[in-house]
Parts: sequence; structure tokens; C-alpha cells
Amino acid sequence: MITFHLRIIFGLLVFLLIRPDAALAAVLEADMVIYNGKILTADHPDPKLFTVSEAAAIYDGKFVAVGSSSEILKYAGSSTQKIDLQGRMVIPGLVETHDHLYDYSTHLFPKGKPTVGMTDPAVEWPDKASGLANLSNLAIRKKPGEWIVTSTRATAQSGRGDVVLELQEGKVTRFDLDTVAPEHPLVLHWSVKSEALVNTKALQLLLARYPQVQGVYVDSKGEPTGRLAGLAIWVLSYEFFPHVPPQELAPFYKAELEEVAAQGITTFSSRLAPNHLAAFSWLHARGELPLRIGFSLEAANRTVIPEAFVSRLTGLQGGSGNHLWGLGDDKLWMVGLSLSNIDHVPSIAGSCVETPYPREAEHFPLWRHQFYGPHGVCTLTSPDYNDSELLTAAARYGFRVSGMHSGGDRGINTFLELVEKLSQQYPDLPQRRWVIDHCRYVSEEQAQRAKKLGIIFSCGPKYIYNGESADVGAYSVIYGEKVGSDVVVPLRRLIDAGVRTTMQLDEHGFHPFLALEVAVNRKDVTGKVWGPQQRITRAEALYMYTRWAAEYVLRENRLGSIEPKKYADFVVLSKDYLTVPEDEIAMIDPLLTVVGGKIVYSNPEFAAASGLPQEGFRGTPTWWKRGTAEEAERARSRTGRSSEGM
Repeated sequence: MITFHLRIIFGLLVFLLIRPDAALAAVLEADMVIYNGKILTADHPDPKLFTVSEAAAIYDGKFVAVGSSSEILKYAGSSTQKIDLQGRMVIPGLVETHDHLYDYSTHLFPKGKPTVGMTDPAVEWPDKASGLANLSNLAIRKKPGEWIVTSTRATAQSGRGDVVLELQEGKVTRFDLDTVAPEHPLVLHWSVKSEALVNTKALQLLLARYPQVQGVYVDSKGEPTGRLAGLAIWVLSYEFFPHVPPQELAPFYKAELEEVAAQGITTFSSRLAPNHLAAFSWLHARGELPLRIGFSLEAANRTVIPEAFVSRLTGLQGGSGNHLWGLGDDKLWMVGLSLSNIDHVPSIAGSCVETPYPREAEHFPLWRHQFYGPHGVCTLTSPDYNDSELLTAAARYGFRVSGMHSGGDRGINTFLELVEKLSQQYPDLPQRRWVIDHCRYVSEEQAQRAKKLGIIFSCGPKYIYNGESADVGAYSVIYGEKVGSDVVVPLRRLIDAGVRTTMQLDEHGFHPFLALEVAVNRKDVTGKVWGPQQRITRAEALYMYTRWAAEYVLRENRLGSIEPKKYADFVVLSKDYLTVPEDEIAMIDPLLTVVGGKIVYSNPEFAAASGLPQEGFRGTPTWWKRGTAEEAERARSRTGRSSEGM
């Protein structure tokens, strides 16, 4: 009898070795089977060599088998959810590596609802007197001591875009704010949140705790003007601003996550402030996170002594090579520490550049003011910021740096110089996958230096798509179009250099498939091609948004491709990504988005026709950028250009 049982066991082991798929199918009933499709698995390190399969079986949130329909249907049982793809294409779930979904969710908030870093809605600022009067109207509705944290809505008279010239040029001081809000700490932002004007009551709170904090502007007599920048405003916001209870933020954050799930995104990465993280954690604790979130901790450099802070975080994230970790689980986990920024944006002459900004530029009228001097804001060397101190602390205590903003060539050069020096002291640093986000400027020389340092680039095709008024236009003015069009989002250069490169949106409503399209055709909103030598293939673009992006979020063994043992995160598409005309890639719609084997979005028509549940986002996203003719016409009308000959 024992011999008989041993023979059975031996035979089963042999069968498992010869046909493990068939043996598994015989004993396992899948939760879901998708079949009769065209599945781009991204299952090979080389984007030229991945497998195209017909079907996949899912059990307990993971893929257990991928193959032909006949093979995979053997996993289907009486309780298996079977989805006939009817020839449709499936791709791995998109892994978005730089987006600010917490900020984008504000379009869902009821009017007057507080958001993180703001207690009140923006005020109109047509001129100084009217702006102060509008602030006074906010103050009279508050109890003494209550915070007023607001921003400006610039008008044609006061500035351009969100920049109010009177504020940017220092023509309003804390003493002006004191006249309208003497009993309330008041903070007024404009343009960017790393700058603000505060009244005396708010300033006293900050200086009482940190009398020597960086970023406090003073007049010729050494008296604080109320203008704060960099570290001063970050510390004030983190330690003194009112926090919004996570349960009040969570419903709006969830709705925004559901919206991007409808775009095919299954994982997103961003830097998070503590209040943001609390809201996402609140959702996660209740099983209500529709997507995965790999976050960079923003708090580390928003403290007066970064090393003291970072030393206390040791163990939350670390490692190197194939053994990087971030505390959390596979729905919400830490991927690194975030810098403040290494500069600002080029539209206000804020990006840190080697060649001085010209005073006159057709699409950049604010350049004439030179708010930050001829080379922009260079935070790694500015006395207002302590980002370089954070880099040193991160290197010393074994952390990774991720989720940062970058712009101009001087800023990138300074960052690379600092990392090169740190890597001499900490030899494992090139194995920690430090990151430069945006790819607003990357030369060949910078790409080669970054390769030696093991740096990952997260790149935003929006900096091409928005054309002459965007980064590609700005750097074309500064360096000439031949250089400018070549260094902005240079995907071909980075991939050919062997630098791991990922995709990002960094804009609310920018459709992921528009990002894929621009990576392939290098066309802006008007159809102009910028730097055609930097085009990449569709397969490479897909890898940027899936397999390679999984390395950014430290989950390459669990996400990014359709393979057994990886999470069943995938998207069913309305059109064939590989064969649709390249100028129509942006018109691809997700029909089904699945995270861990669970449907988080279903297109209403597809769901009804396929007998699937109606799940997730049900809005009409007219604000999504899709590369349409209407978008092109609006862009031309803004610049005053004729549509003829384009």
C-alpha cells in the first residue's frame, strides 16, 4: 500500500514537472478568466521580445497562467468570472510615476470646502486696494485667532496667469495684511506654494519657534517684510496650518482615484504631505483604495534640520539593487524621500538655467521681470532652501530620493554634481535608484552621468505637447530650437543610454494615451514635431508606463507585466495600441480597468454588452486632453497663430 501511494506521488511530481500548467488547471478554479484577446504581456526585459497571448487566468488577485484560450479556459469553473475579450487588446495596468491626484481632486470639492494647505477659496486681486478688501471680507467671517490661508486669482490688471505682479515684486508687505486681518494669522499664496506673504501674527508664530529659519525676507533695515520662500513657508505650513481631518478629504481623493482608473492607471506615485497620506491611509484601512499608491515622503526636507528628521526615519525605506524596500503593503507603501524642488518652472523664468533668460520672449512675457535673477531659482544653492542638506542626509542614512521636481540644465548639473560626490562616500548609492522627475532638460552628457549613478528618469510628454508656451518652447528660445527640441523629454537618448525611463502626466486630465502618443510622434497640440530624433517605439513607450515604471515604485517583481505570480492589474482597450494610426493613440479608451483581479472601472457600454457590473467613474471628462482638433484650435487662438499651413 505504501509503495502504491509512493508511485502515485511520484507520478504526480513527474506530471507537475512536465506539465505544470495542466496540473495546476486540474486542481485550481480561477476567480477570473480573460480569453479570446490580444494580450501584450511585457513579459520580457527587451520590449522587442515580449509575448502576445490570448488569455490569462487569475486567482486570489494574481495571474496564475497566461497562454492560449484553450489552455486558459481549463482554469474556468462554475464560479469563475469569464470575460470574452472578442479580440480586444489587453495591456498591463499603467504605473503613473509623477502625478498630484490630491491637488487634482479639488475640482470635486464643494465651494468653500477646506483643502490641504488652504482654509479659504482664492480671492480676486485686480489691484492692491481691491485685493486687500477681498481679504478683509474673509477676515470678518472668522473668529479671532482662526487661520486664513488663501491664494490669489490674478486678473488682467494685476498680472498674468496666476502671477500677481504687486505681490511678486514685493509691493505689498505684512503691514498691509495687518490692516485687514490684525486678529488672524493670514497667509497669501500666488503662483507657487513655495512663496507666500504672511501678516505679523503668522510671522510671529514661526519666528517664536524658529528665529533663524531660512527663507524669511527682510528689508534694507533687516526688518522682515512678511515675504516667505522655501523652508520658511514649508515649515509654517507643516507645523502651524490647520490640518483637514482625513475622513473629510478621503471621499474626494477616492473619487479622483476612480477618475484616473478610468484612464487605465492602476498604480500612481507621488510625493505626499502628512495630511495627504493620512487621507489615503484612512481609505486603505477601510479597503476603499481603488488603486495602488507608492509614495515619496515629502516631510523630510520641510524641517529645519533634515538630518535630525531623516535619522529618525531609518528603516521606513532603504536597501539597494534588487533588495530595495519601502514600508507598507502592496496597496500603499513608501518609495523614498522627496526634495522640495531643484528649481521652479520656466514660464516665470524660475527654472535653474546655465544661459541667462532673455528679457523679451513672445510666449513668456514674465521673463522681462527677472523675479529670480537671470538664472532662475536654484534651490540646491539658494539660502532659502535646504534641499542639498536632505540629499546628504538621505545618502548617509540609506534612503532613496524620489518624487522631486526638476527643470533647467543648471539645476540638473548641480544635482548630478552633489550625487557624484555623495556616491564616493556612499558607494552603494548608484544601486538605490535615485530619481530625476520631469525630463524638462537632459543633454547627452547629463544622460551619461546619470547612467553611472543608476538614476531613473520619470518623463512628462506634456512638456512637448503644450508646445511653444511650454518647456520645449522656453528652452528653444534660450538655446535655439535645435537644442531645445532635442533636450526636452529626450526619450530616445535616455533609452539608448541604458537609463531606466518611465512615464508621467503631472497634469490633471492629461490622458495617459496622449502621453503615449506624444512619446511616439513628438507632436505638440498644433501638430508641430519637436526633435523627431527623440521618438521611441510604441513598445518602448508601453514599457515606460508599465514594466520599467514598476522599478520606479520598487515593485518590479509584483507589477508591470502580465505574468504568473504578478498582481492581476490590467486594462482592456477599445482599439489596438500597436496598429491604430500613431496620431490616434490618444483616442484609445480603457473599457475595463482591473486591480488585483477586481474590476475598478468598466465602460458603461462595454459592461452592459459583456454582462459585467457597472463600476467606478461615471462622469463625462470634457477636461481630459486627448489631442483633438478642438484643442489645437484653442491653442492657436491663445497664441494668435493662424491654423493655415499647420
